[in-house]
Amino acid sequence: MKTTFTSEDLKNLIEQIFNGNLRQSLASKGSVSYINENSEEIILVDEDNQQTKRDLAEYLNVYFYNWKERLVDTGERFRDADSKYAFFEDWVESLNGSMDKSYALVEKMDEEVVASPDIDSAAILAKVTFIVQSNKIANLDYYVTKLRNSYLGKVQDIQNAYGEMRKSFLTIGTLIYEQEPFMSPLGETMVVSLNFRLSYLNDAAVFSDTKIELSLDNGVNFEEMPITKATMQDIFSVDPVPTMHRPDLTGAIATTLSMTKALTFYDYNKSLTNALDELFWSLPAYMIDGVLTTPREVNVPVYLRVTKNGHTYIYKDVIEQMEKAMTNNDFNVCSLSLKTWGKV
Repeated sequence: MKTTFTSEDLKNLIEQIFNGNLRQSLASKGSVSYINENSEEIILVDEDNQQTKRDLAEYLNVYFYNWKERLVDTGERFRDADSKYAFFEDWVESLNGSMDKSYALVEKMDEEVVASPDIDSAAILAKVTFIVQSNKIANLDYYVTKLRNSYLGKVQDIQNAYGEMRKSFLTIGTLIYEQEPFMSPLGETMVVSLNFRLSYLNDAAVFSDTKIELSLDNGVNFEEMPITKATMQDIFSVDPVPTMHRPDLTGAIATTLSMTKALTFYDYNKSLTNALDELFWSLPAYMIDGVLTTPREVNVPVYLRVTKNGHTYIYKDVIEQMEKAMTNNDFNVCSLSLKTWGKV
């Protein structure tokens, strides 16, 4: 079955990310413990320079909703329901309980789906519009930035309405200033917004499923490679032969196999990338630090260790090509091409 994400689903998703189980904890009056792995403790300083420790998500107190939200009666009435001021009193009572809240409208803006009957994949764009007190805006900006960094590039397992898990990526945008501050029943208030994108694919492997490590010391010590892209190929050498029952048809028989690996990475200041950088510059150099170089072994052994699906594979390779792309006002991009070691 195709996954269905409604506006309510998106609201529940972003609320869980921001607040954890804050709403359930408040509704239970503390019988349910508040848990929020994304939040943190902050220190608030009032006008008398008194410091108070608060949970960040609790302090922001963002109430998420979709479609529509209004102030309603939230408590027991202690007055005559027939009074002509009953509705006004309801509003005041609800307002007093809402003064410390911020509000967030979650809207589903667009959805791009893969036009396939058996591939369950889509990219959903949504928008969150915050109505928040001006004195909280810096904390909200910090929290949004922290959440964006926490979820960037990390695969999430999201359950659809049929109980099936989907591999997904969540990208949270930055806060956008919508309008000038204005006075409201909540005090001086600001309206800011952000977009977030949810993309998912059923039964799909992702980058983090595979761990890649390299060793330049004959496989003694392996270091994880901080790569941005890896392309690996198994290349079979085949010979044409006639088939047994139909000699007029040509088949193929594989005789040898080679594996090529192409790794792309930034020029990080790490021990492994520094060692590769030294190889790149020193191997073809005519002189190093004023000293004339001598012939060197160009068959440089590189051991590659791949951990995947509970198995560990080790390959002994030789460097086929090294490349360093340097662009003014940009980061250096390096690439390393490896092939199976052919020496005895």
